[in-house]
Formats: sequence, structure tokens, C-alpha cells
Amino acid sequence: MINLDENSQEVEQKTIHPLRKLLIFQLKLAVDALRDILLSPVSIACSILDFLNKKEADNSYFEKLMIFGRNTERKINLFEQHSNDESNIDAVLNQVESVIVNEYKDKTLSKKKLSQIKEILKRKSDEKSPPYK
Repeated sequence: MINLDENSQEVEQKTIHPLRKLLIFQLKLAVDALRDILLSPVSIACSILDFLNKKEADNSYFEKLMIFGRNTERKINLFEQHSNDESNIDAVLNQVESVIVNEYKDKTLSKKKLSQIKEILKRKSDEKSPPYK
């Protein structure tokens, strides 16, 4: 059976301008790098706490961090290996781009629209992420 969503995503990917792809990839790389920089010391602290508290592997802070890391990997979707959903970085970028493109076409990019972009970004950051398990 043919999945229409996958076919439409493939067509959409082929029509995206290479410069846009590059900019999105660079933004995702930056987000991914920031996540890695933040998780590095946290992982050390989790391991130390697990050792001191004699936590079991399944209930350890480190394992919870790993689950969180896998979840953020799906949200960042750096290499587009995960399906697009409403809560990943691609959806947020598409919404921001849509607002900007519409305003550009109407030649009315204004403070109001910039505040709408900020509201979209705030709403996405306030949404609860799915359970980590």
C-alpha cells in the first residue's frame, strides 16, 4: 500500500531550494550542538548521582537522560530520519517561514507579524512533549 504522506514529503523535499535546505540544516546543527554541550555535564552529574545513590540501571538518572536525549533527537530531526510531526523543529520552521513569506508577498511585514512569529515559537516551546517512556 502506498503511503501518500511519504510521497508528498518526498515531492516536497525535491522542490525545496538548496539554499533553504542548507540554512535549515545549519540551524538544526546549531540546536543539536547546543543540546550536546548542555547534556555533557548533565550526563556526568547523573552518573555521579547514580553511583552515590546506588541507582539501578532502569531507574537511573543517566537512563532518564538517555530517554530525554532520544526524544530531543526526534524533535531536532537533524538528518530527517524521523517522520514529521506537529512538535518537531521542522513544523516550527515551516510555520515561521509561512508567516514571513505571506508578509513578504503582501509587502506588510510588520511588528504585528513579528509578534505572531514570537507567539508561534513560544507556543511550541510551551507545549508539553510526549512522555519519555
